[in-house]
Amino acid sequence: MKYMYIVDYEDGSTLKEKVNEWINENEENILEIIDIEYNQEGNLYFAIVSYLERGKE
Repeated sequence: MKYMYIVDYEDGSTLKEKVNEWINENEENILEIIDIEYNQEGNLYFAIVSYLERGKE
């Protein structure tokens, strides 16, 4: 399993959009999205995408 961390330093309003954009850009390399976890610590918003990578042929 692999993990991708995506961070938003502003108000977090664009975080889901950034996650969806990353998924769309890497769709051919992702076999399955296992989980997407959203967190906030102060003014730092972040998402952790857990996924399985598609095997390279």
